[in-house]
Amino acid sequence: MKLLASTADINEGEFTTTAANGQDIIVGKADGRYFAVHDLCPHAFVPLNQGYLEECQISCPWHGFTFDVHSGKCTSWEDFDGLETFPIEIKNGGIYLAE
Repeated sequence: MKLLASTADINEGEFTTTAANGQDIIVGKADGRYFAVHDLCPHAFVPLNQGYLEECQISCPWHGFTFDVHSGKCTSWEDFDGLETFPIEIKNGGIYLAE
């Protein structure tokens, strides 16, 4: 398992970016749960880390597309491609990419 971040470094409503398996990944906490999503909007291929997190939705900084960080579902446009999510495990204060 690859360590993505420490739980002590991510408070509710915050996120950070890291790299794993050749991809940039956003790791954060929303609605009391940690999440890991691909740091790339599937619409315009813009890094989402320049956007903002509000409740459980991350917004693309270019066109405002919003995605649920837990399910990956696009919440702003019906039938649009979702955001890639990654399975994680929380262990000993670390957030790990599950394999």
